[in-house]
Amino acid sequence: MHSKNLSLLAYAFLMLFAAAIILVLASVPDTGRAMPALTMTASSTPSDRAHLPLIRYDASPTPAPTPADPPYGAAATLSITPYTHILASTYNTGSFRLVNISRNDEQLIELRIDLTTGIFPDMVFDPFGAAGDRVAKDVTVDVRQGLGFDGHEYEGPHDGGYDVLVLEFHSFDSGDEFWFSVDVDPTSIAGVGAPGPADTGSVGGLELVGATITATFSDGSVLTNQVSRMTDPGNGGRTHSGAVAVLRPGLPERPVVAVSGISGPAAVPSANQIVRVSGPVGRPFVLLVVEGGLFAEGVPNGGFDLEPFESNTAVDVREYSGRLGPGGTADVAITLSKSMPEGGINLITAVLDNHYGAAGLVAEPLVLQME
Repeated sequence: MHSKNLSLLAYAFLMLFAAAIILVLASVPDTGRAMPALTMTASSTPSDRAHLPLIRYDASPTPAPTPADPPYGAAATLSITPYTHILASTYNTGSFRLVNISRNDEQLIELRIDLTTGIFPDMVFDPFGAAGDRVAKDVTVDVRQGLGFDGHEYEGPHDGGYDVLVLEFHSFDSGDEFWFSVDVDPTSIAGVGAPGPADTGSVGGLELVGATITATFSDGSVLTNQVSRMTDPGNGGRTHSGAVAVLRPGLPERPVVAVSGISGPAAVPSANQIVRVSGPVGRPFVLLVVEGGLFAEGVPNGGFDLEPFESNTAVDVREYSGRLGPGGTADVAITLSKSMPEGGINLITAVLDNHYGAAGLVAEPLVLQME
């Protein structure tokens, strides 16, 4: 009787072992069958697996894993007219908002704002009313939280205004904020009454996309980036004017935008265009298309020092986002606009994202004017 019970137990154990093997084999994918599409979108990738490589079962190559966000110390952000409508103005209170976001004890000691690299040409600081419309405003401190402000100076004289503003600080610790305002105008409306035709004298962050920002810190760190459009519109709506420059190490390089068969500024008959964005494989990107306009009604002599394809204000804006493919490119179908007779000057640029919401350098803009 005892041996019979042992035989039954052994038989039951073998049956359980065989069932376990069948379950394991059933879980192995059959590579001959189609597999469900796998993605790396934030909505479907658990946070604890965000940096693992994505395995593909088809002929496409397996993309590289998302790079980890590198550690850093010194850092800052400069926001320009955040959460505001497209007609925002740097003249208004708190239009520039500088924050030290360093992770250690680095103090911010200097900030340089260079407008010469912006996508809109001939934008200048106008502290004395000698450039742009006849209303002027020098640097005005609106909020100073826990820091010392040592003053400012302008560099790069340009048609009565200045290309560069330099701000000096002491005791500007991490978490401290400095808000200020200053007049910025396009030189093309020199001598006209404020705010200029079609509010061209109201320059916001959108018109300053591409401006170069350089921050110097107490540990000797010097960080440079460019202004890009904010992702958060706030109350500004689709055509908001908010822009920001994140200053920290490890940000993406400058992408390239191009349209096949077109080099430099050009007049085009069709609104439908294909823009190729180029950069490192797998990088998220935002393609920005700003419809600019050239308004000169009432300006002395019909406008100052005007150039072909020049625009002096933004009248509309559209964004297209995606991720660069295996060849490091993405082809994006866009629609140019001409919403008014003075408009139709479309400025096309792009930025790459570091996978964590911070944009890098701005692509050299391509200007296409609707005929």
